[in-house]
Amino acid sequence: MTHFVKIAAVLLTSLLGVISVTNAAPPERVWVVYKEGGKGAVARVLRSANAEIHYEMDNLNAYVASMPSAAARGLSRNPHIDYIEADVKRYPSGETVPYGITAVQALEVSDAQAGNRTICIIDSGIDAGHPEFSSQWGTNLSGTSDSGTGNWYEDESGHGTHVAGTIAALANGEGVVGVLPNGNIGLHIIKVFGASGWSYSSGLVAALDACEAAGSNVVSMSLGGSFKSRTESRAFSRANGRGVLSIAAAGNDGNTRKSYPASYDSVMSVAAVDANNAIATFSQQNDQVEIAAPGVAVKSTVPRGSGSEASVVTGNLGVDGQAMGDSPNGTATGALVDCGLGVTPCAASGGAVCLIERGEISFAEKVTACESSGGSAAVIFNNVEGGLSGTLGGAATSIPSIGISQADGAALASSVGATATVTVGPADYAFFDGTSMATPHVSAVAGLVWSQHESCNNDQIRSAMNATALDLGSAGKDNAFGHGLVQAKAAYDYLVASGCDGSGGGGGGGGGGPEQCSLLSAGELCSSNDQCCSGSCKGKRGAKTCR
Repeated sequence: MTHFVKIAAVLLTSLLGVISVTNAAPPERVWVVYKEGGKGAVARVLRSANAEIHYEMDNLNAYVASMPSAAARGLSRNPHIDYIEADVKRYPSGETVPYGITAVQALEVSDAQAGNRTICIIDSGIDAGHPEFSSQWGTNLSGTSDSGTGNWYEDESGHGTHVAGTIAALANGEGVVGVLPNGNIGLHIIKVFGASGWSYSSGLVAALDACEAAGSNVVSMSLGGSFKSRTESRAFSRANGRGVLSIAAAGNDGNTRKSYPASYDSVMSVAAVDANNAIATFSQQNDQVEIAAPGVAVKSTVPRGSGSEASVVTGNLGVDGQAMGDSPNGTATGALVDCGLGVTPCAASGGAVCLIERGEISFAEKVTACESSGGSAAVIFNNVEGGLSGTLGGAATSIPSIGISQADGAALASSVGATATVTVGPADYAFFDGTSMATPHVSAVAGLVWSQHESCNNDQIRSAMNATALDLGSAGKDNAFGHGLVQAKAAYDYLVASGCDGSGGGGGGGGGGPEQCSLLSAGELCSSNDQCCSGSCKGKRGAKTCR
């Protein structure tokens, strides 16, 4: 007994000595889990060390206490302690503003009047029960079902739900917000893609008709194909003549080939840029590309539970990332270690969290190296600006792995040595890439600006967006960016200053003023409606003219 008391006194003296030297260090909040029968001894040591005790949890044989980190390390050698770990922080899920919303100036223009506009989304349907949309169902959210593709309020692929979130995800304190976040814009959903994932040009024309029948002003189409159709072209030209603004994705083949309906003159063709306003490598580049919007690593809504949460939390820092493709779900906690580029074995034994920079070897090799070194999770940060979206290419790993931005990687580097928690799991949101993701940004900006200038027509709204786009790439309109990055506030201001017809000049960097129709003008001889600016070729036999 005397021998034990001496040992305890030595340990206590050692611990107190550590505390006296390091009492200026910020306290660390930890779980102190003791062995059976050790509660009293541990309590005495904690109190003698002036540790702040927050909880006594007898059912877990644990205390929760705050003390300097050096004191915690000293206490871990106490024979009555089972283990000590950080009392890691938990945060409310919160709500984020995706970078694209800011990039297009969406929140700089009020959507209070957006109830006078309706945007029709032709896609794969929508999960109408999603928290971002459920409260709008039956008021501002409607749709048209099809016996061949199914109910408009269901979405097998998630594509249509993602598009809808960029347009109108609610500012409800969770998830993300859309360009029009206050539940005022009218949404009408036409489901042309069922489980098969494709449709016909005739189905698209029928959907266009249904959009018009529902009173839609803007038609948003994150879809396309390589072959044009004269009949489809005529349908869009006529809809344009009746005041409908049609907007479609330029395509994702990363070449100069044209995609339809985007490449019809009566439809706005939308290219994709990343967070740095660089053209996306997959974005089509041709003379029909008219405008650009964010389309790389866009976070938006997906059918409930089908998305992925990916985050890393250490101390006061919480970072939102993207799960690596093929990463297993799970949560892992361990000391954050700097593994450099991950090309050599890392000191990750004991379940550490590997912080790895992108470069030199594949993501799969980096994650595999972390796991083989004893790591419990891998966090890979970008080596250029912007977020990181990657895949393991089917590699079999058992640890969660995520990608984060270069800036977030630098922030985490300052926390090396601290306890980090990495989480990958199901969620109601996901990151997608594509001109499909760029298109709803433009469609929503069109609806937003038009709602504030209701007297303007579709061509005038289109011209205003082109005239005020942020010029990117070569000066003026080019095949990559078109007129440039769509800007809601600039277009709104342009119309305030210049009026719907733009006669007062003004505008901004993209297009140098409203465009004129490149087809035949009124009074010129024609043979079909799709040759005419007005969309109407009328007359008797060989004497038809555009009207």
